[in-house]
Amino acid sequence: MRRPRAERTQSLCRGPTGWLEEIGLAWLTLASCLGLYLRILGGRDHLDVPAFAAALRQTGLSVLPATTLVALALGLILGSQAESVFEDLDLPRLPVLALGVSVVLELVPILVGILVAGRAGVALAVRQAGLTVSGEMDGLIVSGVDPVRFTLGPVLLAMLLMSFALTVWVGLTTCTALATWLWARVGVPPALFVDALQQSVDLADLFEALAKPLIFAVAIALIASVCGLPAGRDPDGLGRAATRTVIGAVTAILLTDLIFVLLR
Repeated sequence: MRRPRAERTQSLCRGPTGWLEEIGLAWLTLASCLGLYLRILGGRDHLDVPAFAAALRQTGLSVLPATTLVALALGLILGSQAESVFEDLDLPRLPVLALGVSVVLELVPILVGILVAGRAGVALAVRQAGLTVSGEMDGLIVSGVDPVRFTLGPVLLAMLLMSFALTVWVGLTTCTALATWLWARVGVPPALFVDALQQSVDLADLFEALAKPLIFAVAIALIASVCGLPAGRDPDGLGRAATRTVIGAVTAILLTDLIFVLLR
């Protein structure tokens, strides 16, 4: 006897082939979102503007204080380390500064990705799990509403836009904090810091630093959906969805960054 669709969804990602089902669900979710965006561009569908605006606030404004604090802390920590190198080892300043800027370019996308995963990714997984636990997911399916389009469509677009914007903001804030520390404590002139920027950052590095958070955002959204949609009717599914999302998203971010490093 064929099981109801809701029961099939609840049993998803269990058993020895669960990881294959998770990959399949992720691809179907991504295809559904891409189809929605293509229909919107073709004028055959519309974006849920209120949901998109709420997702922008959740992904961007709600994590802006945390990202700014992290950026300032990172810049000051790197400045302190560079100061000790200048004083203890008496190395040339320009190569050390160039190395520091390279570290900023490497760390900023990862930090932004982790913050977005902890805020927007978990919120998305909990929302989808909540719809499943409360039975609203079944109502959407019965009403002919695509759950992926309803929950993920606006959120993924908002995560892409805000991840890009946050990466630019955190990079600028970190570099400013680093330059200010070195200027105040070591006497490194701003012109020397600008020279280090020019030496350490080329077009390929800049493109990679800005492309990483976009890939991270897609991975976070898909992992949140894979963890949230099959939550089941057990209220504990909310906690499991949030936990799996954080662990899966952070792992995906680090592995993706490792792939970028190996492909250089």
